[in-house]
Amino acid sequence: MARVYATGARSSSNAPASGGRHVRLVCRVLLRVHTALLLVQILFGLWPVAGSAVMQQMSPAALIGFRLMLGAPLLALASGLFWQRPPPLGDLARLAVLGALGISANQLLFAEGLYRAGPINASLSILLMPALTLVLTSALGIERPGATRWFGIALSFAGAALLLRVERFDLGDRTTVGNLMLLANISAYTVYIVAARPVLARLGSLRTMAWVFVFGALEAAPLTLPPMTRVAWLGLGPATHGSLAFILFGATIGTYLLNAYALRRVESSVVAVYVYVQPVIATLAAWHWLGQVPTLRTWVAAVVIVVGVALSSDLLAGLRKTRASVSG
Repeated sequence: MARVYATGARSSSNAPASGGRHVRLVCRVLLRVHTALLLVQILFGLWPVAGSAVMQQMSPAALIGFRLMLGAPLLALASGLFWQRPPPLGDLARLAVLGALGISANQLLFAEGLYRAGPINASLSILLMPALTLVLTSALGIERPGATRWFGIALSFAGAALLLRVERFDLGDRTTVGNLMLLANISAYTVYIVAARPVLARLGSLRTMAWVFVFGALEAAPLTLPPMTRVAWLGLGPATHGSLAFILFGATIGTYLLNAYALRRVESSVVAVYVYVQPVIATLAAWHWLGQVPTLRTWVAAVVIVVGVALSSDLLAGLRKTRASVSG
């Protein structure tokens, strides 16, 4: 960027044209970045709906086995992992732990929770991640949130309590167990996000994600391979095969590559703003394709969670950065 400005400064007659070209270049880059971020949330939002449809034909563990066993080598190939020198042993050990937290435990808990609680609750639970991350980073002394952000955390958890129906808490209820699994899934992923920061800084986002996926797939294999062998893959219908293809290439490979592309060009706080699109996409898709109409309680819980997360993650600051990046 600086080179464009410098070239334009050599001649006063060329300065306006050079400046105009620079602005158009920045706008094109930002348009591609924000399009990528929006597409990521659409793909992530459709993943619970596609997963729910597939799990009518196979168990949650078999679906996650399919996603990990095929997704791991494809991500490794896309990141060039096969041609790179492996990280130091210390980082490999950390990547193995991150794989357990961020992939094997996270994915299996998510699929089991999705199977029991449905795609709408699954997408809403994801919104709790910023609040849980703030609680963890505060406990570790990494962040010092003010009163407004703490109020946002409390509001987020109140929305989660509404979703969990805590006043009629029953471990025998399928949806309650599913919601608890989704909460455990988000908690595991929150620990992963905080623990992954030093490794991400050393190895980069795409390389780290590829290694974590490989370790996660291997660690989940004892739980996913047996149910995978019981699936009559060739006997599945065209709609199921289409959903599986979307889960692998859209909701797995596509989302991680697009996220890595965006994170290299804008701040993570700008990326985080887009997570609010995800439950909207999931709810509308579940309503349209699965006939799952959200209840009034779900809408109220969603509003409470969204407002709480917006306060706890300082959404206004993120929106200001987004506006600043778009305006150049």
